[in-house]
Amino acid sequence: MKNILIGLLMIGTLFGQVNSVLTISPTTSETILGNQSLAFRNPAINNLNEDTLTHLSFSNVKWLGNIVDDMGFNYVGVKKGKLDYSLLYFNYGEQNLADESGIISGNFSPSTLVASVGWGTNLLYKGEKVDSVALGFRGKVVSHDLHTEKTDGMLFDVGVHFHKLYGIVNLDLMVSNVGIMTKMNGYEIDMPSAFNVGFNIPIKDKWNIYNQWNLYDGYHTHGQGVSYNWKNMLWVNAGYYNDVTYNLNYSSIGMDLKFERYKIGLGILNGDDTHPLKNTLLLTLNMEI
Repeated sequence: MKNILIGLLMIGTLFGQVNSVLTISPTTSETILGNQSLAFRNPAINNLNEDTLTHLSFSNVKWLGNIVDDMGFNYVGVKKGKLDYSLLYFNYGEQNLADESGIISGNFSPSTLVASVGWGTNLLYKGEKVDSVALGFRGKVVSHDLHTEKTDGMLFDVGVHFHKLYGIVNLDLMVSNVGIMTKMNGYEIDMPSAFNVGFNIPIKDKWNIYNQWNLYDGYHTHGQGVSYNWKNMLWVNAGYYNDVTYNLNYSSIGMDLKFERYKIGLGILNGDDTHPLKNTLLLTLNMEI
């Protein structure tokens, strides 16, 4: 007999929202700055990386702590040269398994796994490299496991980065989360495909101002942030994220502290007492090898 959870999922809870994890900004720095995923995650930016070191990022976040106490995600990212790799595992928390009579027979934990590879390269014009413009491509494999229902997919991002446009602005454009997903229980799973536009303006190597717009089907979101760099040792970050349609609006504040080849990102999301993300703590550890 089908369990009660699947009946609930089909009327628009977890079942209709599993791909929302694809819109999460998984590191502290980008989240605190108003979810500036483009400035950190546009694969075209990989083309600017001339560092021979390997950059590692690890994040652990408890999600929706005002509602549940066992939901969250772990993230691992690797950048080397013009390539980046990442793995995100999202646990939706322990659920009760029950039959149609409401008799609980056990527990299970639905989850999502997203693996990705990104690559950046120069734009070529008449056979010559254009130093100020780069292209990037990312492929993602997505697997949702909701215990009795599973679905898999292959998604892609295509990005463009304009470096120091007019001498001051870094501009990013990207089409994200376009591809195919298998059906779940015979139903199509919505994908958060979007056109993303973002820019950041560095000021005297100390300040950086960020803005990003994400245009989805029928609605949009906007994030803005500012960062202050003190001697390449301490970055103080603040931001605001606005999603009017889903009433997910919050401010954020945090910092990045670097010591030799280690960098720790700490941050907190703010909101009123009813906000599901209020007091969400974020921690990211970055290493250079």
